[in-house]
Amino acid sequence: MIIQRRGRNPSRSIPVGFAALALGMAMAGGTLAADPFAFNNTVYPTADEWPGAIAPVGTFRTSNYAYPEAPVAATWVAGAGLPIGAAGLDQTTAPQYVAKVKEFLAANGITGLVNDPHAWNPVVAGWYDMPWGGAGSPQADGTINPFTGRDPIQGSYAGQIIQSDTFYSAPPPGDYFENHSVVYYNDVAGAMLGQVWQNPFQPDPSAVNFPEGSIVVKVEGAAVEGWDALEGSTPSWVYRPTAEAIVKANSVHPTGLMQAEMVKMYFAQMAVKVRDSVASPETGWVFIGFTYGKDICTNCEVWDKVVAVGAMWGNDPDCARTSDGFCPNGAPLQETWYNTNAPSWTQDSLGWGHRLAAPMDVAKRHNVITLDGSRHSGAEDDQFAASSCMSCHGSAQYPFGANLYPSPNMVFPADGQEFLFYNPGSEQWANWFQNRPPQVPMSAEGHAGAFVSLDYDMMLTLALMTALSGAGDDAFLNNHQFGH
Repeated sequence: MIIQRRGRNPSRSIPVGFAALALGMAMAGGTLAADPFAFNNTVYPTADEWPGAIAPVGTFRTSNYAYPEAPVAATWVAGAGLPIGAAGLDQTTAPQYVAKVKEFLAANGITGLVNDPHAWNPVVAGWYDMPWGGAGSPQADGTINPFTGRDPIQGSYAGQIIQSDTFYSAPPPGDYFENHSVVYYNDVAGAMLGQVWQNPFQPDPSAVNFPEGSIVVKVEGAAVEGWDALEGSTPSWVYRPTAEAIVKANSVHPTGLMQAEMVKMYFAQMAVKVRDSVASPETGWVFIGFTYGKDICTNCEVWDKVVAVGAMWGNDPDCARTSDGFCPNGAPLQETWYNTNAPSWTQDSLGWGHRLAAPMDVAKRHNVITLDGSRHSGAEDDQFAASSCMSCHGSAQYPFGANLYPSPNMVFPADGQEFLFYNPGSEQWANWFQNRPPQVPMSAEGHAGAFVSLDYDMMLTLALMTALSGAGDDAFLNNHQFGH
């Protein structure tokens, strides 16, 4: 049964927000409402606001929390495309593997999420949502803040504001913009989620262990007009405050009242992770970033223009102690493959040492301070690459004991706000760039039994925090402030 409840408990709140990188999604301003199965934040557009040319009036996406009750046999073939006996992916086998993943997604209902998102339905397609992300948080006047929770049209999470100078090798977007994302789990992963959330108010973090063949997909749009890179991409709508309104509210006061409007966006990115210990023996996961390539083909669907940025199956820890993240003596990374046929502008947003990060992942930061006192503006001539797909998701653990980025603080500011980092290449920094087995939490060393690994899934970290805090188990959060 699919469950929808309404209700909120505004007595507890934490300012959590994140943009999870290459499968790093954004769950903005979570309410600790006792409403684990909310479809959305209940802030709806009027019929007069609805752009009828795009979708019928009142077309709202449902959510799918009806997890399989028994384990599901994986249909993804582990190590697809690899030679028999291969010891995992490498630079030569990664392209074929990535192509197999895209073919598998096309055969399993994801093309519509890219080509026609307003008509796509997760129940029909057989993909599943994460609880505790739908409900919105109240504003000072008691109305729901439309920036929080999931929007009603696509069930999307509000993302980060992306600075226009993040992209500089091709005509950049004219101004800063916001990304919006949806995240779905396949049936194999959904069966495990059902075990974790058997009691949504008392979830079981110890049950987190994604079976082989689990696949998670994040599809992301950019709310930007006139950017040449996205010419011809799929347009769609969300009901959110504009990027300008968000920046203004943050600059005045973080509790400034927000109003939603119909915001147009364009497909920009698809991030995928596959639980496949044949392809990735050390970490158990392969992360893949796709983007929109307008020149890939003509007279074809947008899905056909979805092109791989690259893949990563490890953090290249042997190259984690250099100041720039590159390997000594010009040696190439061994656990990231970058697609040289991807649009050239995707190189601008690659992660630390050119580890994989897709364009919407905010792997590069503006206005950074490091412990040695260095400052980095983040402009083209002063880039600060700080993360990668796996370094971000590798911090997924319960309790939330490490930032998504290599920072000593738990604060996660919007890009452009001052952000303190460890010194790149230091021992502390390198802790984010290790290859850990799926069941080993990042903060395990020196804290035996204190942390539970969440198997490279940052979405679970935030959902568990919200659920357990809403049930009164929030001592950890109260003792660890999200701020300098």
